[in-house]
Amino acid sequence: MENKEILRKHVDELAVKVNGEVQEILGALVLTVKGSYITETLNAAKNFADVPCDFLHDLTAVDVGEQFAVVYQLSSLNGPQTLRVKGMIDRDTPVIESVTRIWRGANFLEREAYDMFGIQFKGHPNLKRIYLWEEFEGYPLRKDYVTESVEKRAVILTMKPGE
Repeated sequence: MENKEILRKHVDELAVKVNGEVQEILGALVLTVKGSYITETLNAAKNFADVPCDFLHDLTAVDVGEQFAVVYQLSSLNGPQTLRVKGMIDRDTPVIESVTRIWRGANFLEREAYDMFGIQFKGHPNLKRIYLWEEFEGYPLRKDYVTESVEKRAVILTMKPGE
């Protein structure tokens, strides 16, 4: 059996176990689960027999309206397999388990998602802003984030010191 077929079989079995949904988008397998299943899902993917997805390439978030999708891009250190896992969380209470216990490299990636989207990563060792200052209000990558108008920005840019 080819690597991709073995991976698909494991992902399908895992999807049944965690009540997830599997899609193939542009040749990549995407497993979407509720946020409460994320550590179970990622631990299982990391330990798939013959086709482990044991390397976390990236972690980000997407504002999809009523929810946030926390997106984990996985691949293997020893094979060609790749897997995208999406953990769906509620917009009003954006909380999901930290995966820093699985991959230490998730530390800064989770801090970035916290800083830009306001997603709380339960169990994170040092969850604080990484790009913006602590007093900054809001989360710039949320669709409902409001910036000043173009007109107001133009006035600010043309002001001279002391005005």
